[in-house]
Amino acid sequence: MEKDEGAFDIIVIGTGLTESIAAAALSKAGFKVAQLDESPYYGADEASLAQDEFLQWQDRQCSPHDIFSSHSRSTSDVLPQSRQYSLSLLPSIIPSTGPLITSLIQSGVSRYGGFRMIEEVAMYHPSGAVKAVPGSKEDIFKDKSITLVDKRRLMRFLKFASEEFEDSKELEGKQEQGFYEFLKSTFSLNDDMTNAIVYALSYCQSPSDPTIGALQRLRRYLRSAGRYGRSPFLVGHYGSAGEIAQGFCRSSAVSGGVYILGRKIIYVKRAADEGQQQYAIQMDEFPELLTCKALISSASRIPVDLLPAEQLSQLRKAPGSASIARCITIIDQPISFLPPGHEPTPPEPADEEESEEDATPPIPKSMDVGILIFPPSSLPSGKAAASVDVLIVGEGTMSTPQGKWILYITTLNPEGEPPETLLRPYLDATLSLRKDSTDPVTPLFTSFYNQRAPSPSHASSSPLSPSTSPSLKIAEPELPNYILVPQLPQQPLPEPPDIANVNAEKVFWDVIRLLRPESLDRAEPPTFWPPLPNEEEEEDL
Repeated sequence: MEKDEGAFDIIVIGTGLTESIAAAALSKAGFKVAQLDESPYYGADEASLAQDEFLQWQDRQCSPHDIFSSHSRSTSDVLPQSRQYSLSLLPSIIPSTGPLITSLIQSGVSRYGGFRMIEEVAMYHPSGAVKAVPGSKEDIFKDKSITLVDKRRLMRFLKFASEEFEDSKELEGKQEQGFYEFLKSTFSLNDDMTNAIVYALSYCQSPSDPTIGALQRLRRYLRSAGRYGRSPFLVGHYGSAGEIAQGFCRSSAVSGGVYILGRKIIYVKRAADEGQQQYAIQMDEFPELLTCKALISSASRIPVDLLPAEQLSQLRKAPGSASIARCITIIDQPISFLPPGHEPTPPEPADEEESEEDATPPIPKSMDVGILIFPPSSLPSGKAAASVDVLIVGEGTMSTPQGKWILYITTLNPEGEPPETLLRPYLDATLSLRKDSTDPVTPLFTSFYNQRAPSPSHASSSPLSPSTSPSLKIAEPELPNYILVPQLPQQPLPEPPDIANVNAEKVFWDVIRLLRPESLDRAEPPTFWPPLPNEEEEEDL
C-alpha cells in the first residue's frame, strides 16, 4: 500500500443514518472519507437485521454501547427463511415531503432502494372497536359517522393547520397550551376528531404536548399528502432506516469513500505533533494505521482512549434521555382494522360495457402496511401513560417472506418498566384483530426490549428547526476537530428520518467551517448535495 493510503480528511465512526448521510455529502464535496463500524453490518443503532442476526444482536446484550437493555423474547428459534426478514432497530415512517426525501432525490440515493405507501391508519377505542382515520377530504365527506357540522369544523381546522398559522389570532398566547385542549376550546372539535388529530395525524405522545410543535408537525404531514399517493407517509424497503443508511454508504463509496466493517478499534490517539493529521486509529487485524484531520461520531462511540472516564460517562448520558419500550413480533396471519366478515366495498367498474367476467369484484387483499394508534387510556388493561404506536409491515416492503408480517410496537417508558409487562396488553389487543376470525393470531417470534434515547422534542419550535437539533461539539482543548453526532429521538414515528438528515447537514457545515473555511467566502460556496454528474437532477423517487 502507498504510504498515504491510510491518510484521510475525515473518519466517521459508525454507519448510522445521520453519519452515513453526512459521509455521503462530504465524499461528494471532495473530501477523502473513511467510515468505520465495529459491527459487520451497516446502520449501527438504526440497522435492519435478518432474524438470525437480530437473535445474535440480543445475545450480545443488545448493544455494546448500552443503548438497548432489559430485553426478553418468547422464543430463541431461528425461523425458516430467517435471512428474508429485515427487522428494523429504528421502525419509522417517512413524510413524502421533507429533508430526507429531498436528500434521497438530490443525492441520487433514491435509485438504490424502494418505498411503499402507508395503506391504512386506525385508532383503537376503549370499546374495543378500531376506526380508520380519514386520509383525505374525500374520506372525511364520505364518513357517515361525522355530522355535517363536525365536518365543517374539521375542514376549517385542517385549512388553518395547512397554512402559515404562527401569527394567527387563533394561536395567539396558546403556543404552549396542550394540543388537545387547544382543539377543543378553539375549534370546538368533538372527542373522536380531537383524538384522531392529536395522536394519528400529529403523532403526539400525550394530550399535553404543546400546540405549536404539534401544529408544525401536522402542517408538514398535510403538505406531504398527495405527492406519491393519498397517504403522506412512506416506508422504505428492507427495513427502511438501515437500508437507507446503506444506500448513502454506497453513494459515498462511489465518490471515493472507504468502508471498514466488523473490525474492532484497538486505539485512537491524538497526534503528538502540530501537523495536519489530528488523529490516528489502529484497527484489529488491519495493517494500515489510519489518520485523519477530523473525527465524527456519536457520543456513544467516542473511543475511550480520548477522554477521561468521568467526562466520557457524562457525554454518554444524554440530557433529558428517556426509556422507549419496544416490541417486535412476527406473525403469519393478516391483521385487519375491520370487524370479522367485513371488507371494503370494491370499486365499481369504470366502464359500463365491461364484460361480466371483467366486472367481477376483485378479492380484497390483506393489509400490507398500516399503523394502529392506541391513545392513552384507550386500552383498559394497558398501563402506558403515552400513546402506543403499532407499525405493521408485510411482504410488499421486502421485509418479510410471503405471507408474513412484522409488528413494531413502541411507547415511552419513563419509569423503566419491564418492556413485556408494559407492551403485552397492546400486543394482545392488536393480535385479536385477525382478518378472518375473532381468534387471536399466535406469533412466530416476539421480542421485547427497552431503548435509551433523547426525549421527544416538545419544544415551542419544530424538532426540525435549527434551535432544537444542534450539532454538539466538545470544547477545546480536550478534543479539537471532533464533531459529535446527536443521538436520534425515537418518537414521534415520522420524525427520526428527517431529523437524521437535518443533523447530517449540520455536521456537513461544521466540517466545512473546520477544514475549508475559505470556501464559504467564494462566490459559489459548497452545497450539501452538488448536482449529479452528467445527469439531470431526479424529480421523484
